[in-house]
Formats: sequence, structure tokens, C-alpha cells
Amino acid sequence: MKIFLSLLLVCFSLSAFAQTVGEVSASSTRMSPQTLKKLFLLKPGDAFTPETYDKAQDDLHNLRVFKKLDFSTTAQGDKVNISIDAQDGSYIFPLAFAAGGAKSAAGVSLAGGNLFKQGESTFLFVGGSQDGTTASAGITQGDDHLSVGYTKLNFDQRFYSGYRSNMFGIFSTTDDEDEYTNDLKGQVHSKKEQVSATYSHRFSRTVRAFIRPEYVRYAYSASGFDNGNHNQITLGLRLTDDIRQGTNMGALSGYGLTDKEKSLRNLPHARQGYAADIFYTGGGNWTGSDYDIAKLGVNAAWVLELKNRHMLIVQGKAQDAFKASFSDEVLSADLLTFGRYDRQIRGERGLGVGASFVYYLLRNNTGLLSLAPFYENAYVYAGGGYRAHSGAGATLSYKLWRFPLPVGLNYTHNLQDGGDLVGFIIGGAF
Repeated sequence: MKIFLSLLLVCFSLSAFAQTVGEVSASSTRMSPQTLKKLFLLKPGDAFTPETYDKAQDDLHNLRVFKKLDFSTTAQGDKVNISIDAQDGSYIFPLAFAAGGAKSAAGVSLAGGNLFKQGESTFLFVGGSQDGTTASAGITQGDDHLSVGYTKLNFDQRFYSGYRSNMFGIFSTTDDEDEYTNDLKGQVHSKKEQVSATYSHRFSRTVRAFIRPEYVRYAYSASGFDNGNHNQITLGLRLTDDIRQGTNMGALSGYGLTDKEKSLRNLPHARQGYAADIFYTGGGNWTGSDYDIAKLGVNAAWVLELKNRHMLIVQGKAQDAFKASFSDEVLSADLLTFGRYDRQIRGERGLGVGASFVYYLLRNNTGLLSLAPFYENAYVYAGGGYRAHSGAGATLSYKLWRFPLPVGLNYTHNLQDGGDLVGFIIGGAF
């Protein structure tokens, strides 16, 4: 009886201190208060906790369209009223950048935010190198994202022992042709044309689904390859929480820095974040493809952010091409994240894992200077056995708050063939 009464008292105490969201009021410069409240995670009647309140604030910060963003609360019994005071603006900003190496590439982007007073972000990008051209455009508004892209490649594909082939792509600026001459088994001139459209919808703060139809066509200068259409459709589901947001183009126009002070403060305790997605790609007569395509892939990442903001990142990727001709096989480069390589392995299935530790050498009101050593390893099944592709190295980069694209150096040592690559990039990914 005493135990029952104790449990009853505990339940009563918890219910007595449980709080819910009361009224949510908002004021802003351009967008309507109704739009601002719609973009805010907490709604009247929702359970109120310090954790969900903090996440709701982060969601608005991550829109990157505010010069000022203040939150306040008032208690009224078991209700918590929330007030949001926002100063939002719009921006459109052009940016050109280049990547160098054995081959050079260049691109120009046009980023915009809150142009339609909905807290949306838009982008347009055009780039090219001696291997081809690419263009893409997209818009994200609320829970929806839509983007379209076009790529045309015209390159030589070279094949080496150990089921290795050279890297290719608009921004693959390395060149293996001279370094691995003695290992070359053959080459074929290749052309690829690709048009894609991606639509995704966020069902909750952590769950998003997407669909991506693609028109893909390959042409090879030699017989025996899978010339023709490889049209395909990809369906995917993504889960993510407490993963830092990417590029903040609004900072170039003075927007999107409302959480800078918060980002510079140490955390009260270490926190974790995660991201995971699963996707399936299919193709055949029903997509207008000349070949049957069936591929399944999963990606996962775990982030531990320490109190002083240093981060441990662990990631894993796996793909299985149940049905795939040569052009749609699994590539080891798609299973790795941190390094840069001039050769990769092509096969039927594969698994990759990697880890990096981001150490901030400098963290102040001007920007962030970080050193991030890494190790990664992938195994791809080719020729009746699993072939390894692994690398280790480090990235040294500096990112200004008002210029959010990193400037730095990446060094990668390929642990299989002994290759060393040093890359300097302004913008893009290392």
C-alpha cells in the first residue's frame, strides 16, 4: 500500500509540473506573423520542455534570413506563452569559385533567401571543367524541397589492375594518367548525359522522404559497354537530428548570424547528433531504360559534439547493386567521405566506414580555424572478392562567419596504392 501511494504521489507531482505551450505570438519585418508561427516547431497545446524549446529556436535560426531573433517566455499556470521578435530580410548574392589541380574547374552560384517572404532559400549553380558542364537550381520552403539538375560529361575512362578506374566528374580535378602509366590496362572514351529532378517532403522535424526521377544516357567509344539509356527512379527516407546545418549564404549579406553568440559559447554538456537514410534505385522498361537496374543503399552518421565544440564524426555507407550493368555498378568513392582520390574501385556491392575528429584551433567572432584528421576504409566486391580502398589524412580549413564557404587544404594518403593528394579549394566540399 505504501509503494502504491508513493507511485501515485510521484505521478501527481510529475503531472503538476508538466507544462504545455499556451499562446505563441510573433512579429517580423517582412514575413507575416502567421508564416513565422507556422515555421516555429512549437504550437499551442504542445508539451513544453527546455529541450524542445531550444530545438524550436534552432529551427528558426537555421532559416538564415534573420538579422535579429529574440525569444521570451511567460508562465501562466501550467501554460507557457512564447513571444518571438524577428527582424527578417531578403538577399540575393552571386559567388564565383575555382578548384585547381592537374585539371581545373570553375563555377558560379546565385543564392537567394526570403525573396517571397516565406523564409525560403533558393539557389542556381553553373559550373564546368575540361570534362564537361553542370547546372542545377532549387528551392526549399517550409517542409518542401524541389531541385533540378543537368550534367554532361565527356571524358576518358581508364582501367587499372585490381579493378580500379580513374575518378571522373566536373570537379574531379586530379589526373591519374601520368602517375599510373605502368599499371594501365586500357581506356575508353565515355560520354554521360543526365537530367534529374528531386522532390522531398519533411513529415516531422526528423523525418524526410524524397523521390528522384533521372534521365541518364551513356555512350562509349568501344563495343562491349552498356551504351544507351539508364533512366531510373530513386526513392528514399532520411532521419536526422542535431546535425549542424551547411552553408549560410545569407551571412554574405549580413543575415543568418543570429545564433553566432550561441555557437561560440561552450555547451553545458556534450551532445549527440545523427543522420541516417535508406534509398532504393530502380530502372527498366517501365522507366525507359535499356537495362534492368535495382540498387539498395544505406548511409548513417553519428556526431559527438563536446562541450568545447570539438566534434567526433563517425560514418558508414553500404550499397548493393542487385541488378546493374557496368555504368550503374557501385563505386568505392561513393562509400567514402573525407578524402580525395584519383582512382576508385568498381563492383557489385560495397561497404565503407570512416571517422574524423574536428579540432578547433581558433574559435572567435571572426571565424573558425579547424584541423580535422581522418581515416576511412571501403571494401567493394569485384572479380569474385572484396577489394580495399582506404585513406588517411587531414583537412585544415578556415571559415569566416561572414564568408561561410571554407578555405583550406586537404591532404589524403591512399593506403592501397601509396598515392598522395594535396588539394586547395575555395568553396565546395573537401
